Amino acid sequence: MSPSDAPLTIGEAAQRLGVHYMTVYRYVRLGMLPARKEGSSWRIDPADLDRLDTTPSVPARKRSAPWHKRLQARMLAGDDGGSWGVVEAAIASGMEPRDFYCDVLTPVLHSIGRLWEGGEIGVEDEHLASNVAAGIIGRLGPRFASRGRTKGTVVIAMPAGERHDLGLAMLADILRSDGYRVLNLGADTPAPAMLSALDGIEDLSAVALGIVDSERLDAAASLIASIRDAVGSAPVMVGGAAIADDQSARRLGADGWAGDAREVGPMIAAMKPNRR
Repeated sequence: MSPSDAPLTIGEAAQRLGVHYMTVYRYVRLGMLPARKEGSSWRIDPADLDRLDTTPSVPARKRSAPWHKRLQARMLAGDDGGSWGVVEAAIASGMEPRDFYCDVLTPVLHSIGRLWEGGEIGVEDEHLASNVAAGIIGRLGPRFASRGRTKGTVVIAMPAGERHDLGLAMLADILRSDGYRVLNLGADTPAPAMLSALDGIEDLSAVALGIVDSERLDAAASLIASIRDAVGSAPVMVGGAAIADDQSARRLGADGWAGDAREVGPMIAAMKPNRR
């Protein structure tokens, strides 16, 4: 490696760019400039420094910024502050929180999952990134509050054996912003717990299940059958990586499928379930 190719410290990168040390640090924390942590210091590849684009952008262009790449890098580094900085930058550019969930955070989680399945990262990296994602969802949640009278209650859950419920948490926020009261039972929900939660809900609008693991399809079908006996004509919807399309959803006994969490609220409203 020639001296010109050697990794740079933040101070050295700042000298090359002719900017303040803290400016480069901000680029790193916002995911604009790739960097890796070595001990207590950051190291920057000179080639990444050459590719850095700090040209002011109009809002429409900012919306198309490489948020996925920036967020994934910060999440895999376990950098909570830097990850939140990417969130704030994306939203400041004009992106709605629900769009950040569906167009940035969800694809990043899927990408990290594929990296883990392919052996490119360890389970500790996947867990670290998932915990960062959980923190992002916790901080964004209050921004989804909806004022006024609710449209009804939606109960959401994942069948027994499912473990990854970050997508369910994002769905809960989006449904709340659509005006629904949401009861989120979370992952690994057995049928008795679901039926107990449904008992006595007078304004039930729908039940929505997330199914990520294809090995849990039988458990999902069984749970849907149990729900049918309890809720009558209230719609049961499914979504998640294990459900490819509407036909697959109906084979499980569901009334509908949503490939995007933003579609669920409008679909429930269109179904206009009869109250029990």
